[in-house]
Amino acid sequence: MSEAVDVSFMPSGRRGKVLAGATVLDAARTLGVDLDSICGGRGICGRCQVELGERPGVPADTDRLSERGPVEIGYQGRRQLADGRRLGCATRVLRDVVVRVPASSQVHRQVVRKAVGRPTVPVDPVVQLRYVEVPEPT
Repeated sequence: MSEAVDVSFMPSGRRGKVLAGATVLDAARTLGVDLDSICGGRGICGRCQVELGERPGVPADTDRLSERGPVEIGYQGRRQLADGRRLGCATRVLRDVVVRVPASSQVHRQVVRKAVGRPTVPVDPVVQLRYVEVPEPT
């Protein structure tokens, strides 16, 4: 049975336990980290690129992640992976690790910003208030 390992994601700061052998993409989904993957984790799009990070007690040792497999090697042949970058969908977590998610691999909700102002609305009511005095009934 696999042991649980501690995975920390930066810059979000999310941290939690996942089973050793889980992909970085699965760990990100489990912990609610916004790691992009439009191909569904098949190693085609390259949007899930991550980097090895470090924090006190968890150095940036490459043996904390799996070796490059055929998916990453195939992707490297089609497109260039920057030095130190790995595909989150093809990289497995072996030991406690800190994973840095570059801005290009983060999924963000769209934010629409526009100026807030009060519109000028002409007052032309259909109903009007009228004061009426009615004599007492006899």
